Amino acid sequence: MILTIDIGGTNIKYGLCDENGNIQQKGEYPTLDTTEGIVQSICDLQFEYNGIAISMPGILNEDHSKAFITGKLSFLSNYPLKDKLEEIKKCKVTIENDGRCATWAELGFGSLIDSKNAIVVVLGTYIGMGIVIDHKVYEGSHLLAGEYSDAHMDTKKTFQNTMAAYFGKDGIEKITGLTGKELFDNLEDEKVNARFNVYCENLAWMLSNIQLLLDVDTVLIGGGISAQSRLIDCIKENMIGLKQWFPTLKMPVVKACKFNNDANLLGALYYYKNTENH
Repeated sequence: MILTIDIGGTNIKYGLCDENGNIQQKGEYPTLDTTEGIVQSICDLQFEYNGIAISMPGILNEDHSKAFITGKLSFLSNYPLKDKLEEIKKCKVTIENDGRCATWAELGFGSLIDSKNAIVVVLGTYIGMGIVIDHKVYEGSHLLAGEYSDAHMDTKKTFQNTMAAYFGKDGIEKITGLTGKELFDNLEDEKVNARFNVYCENLAWMLSNIQLLLDVDTVLIGGGISAQSRLIDCIKENMIGLKQWFPTLKMPVVKACKFNNDANLLGALYYYKNTENH
């Protein structure tokens, strides 16, 4: 059995998994605000397991032993979490970026099992992205591949012009004037639906640009909003409509991610399985 951990800004989720991706037990607790507290909380989980697989935010170093993190979890930045847990628990520990974990989950247990090239776009507070090339998660030369939230839409050098601001939670609220839940509760309103379509059209432009660069066979949309089938349909409709501007565009399959709340736990597990022992 493998203990899987998803460290988030608000809560730490955990799951006890077998190697086939079956979660036997799971739960969560508030994220503590010190490195010592987080380490102790993981060590205090009373399960029998052979290894620990961790999903966490941040840009990982080359050997995936720690991450550079900003924001609420900045106290964990460059902390040797992997080495510390291995020292205490005497077992294999792996760490992977949370954005890529959603991609690992789909690759190992979900909708990308038969896919060769794909992208996974997770729409949340910000946006996360994972890239699959030749059925492998592509990390890039500096482990930055998929860190698309910071990319800018134009030359104005402000956060409000980043991909995160356009397509994350703030972007939805800015374009529609509603929260995600309010939006889908009011889509029958003509004006709300028109603003929703603007959001989907912008997202389709971004995905079409990426498709011209990577030429993937599948695009998966994740995050809580992806549970709304109307979002997926609207993105596909707009991508088809954009073919007049992109005559060489080959349409990928566009659909929602298979996993939602458990994605990072399962992704951490699959990354663990595909990482060599010490």
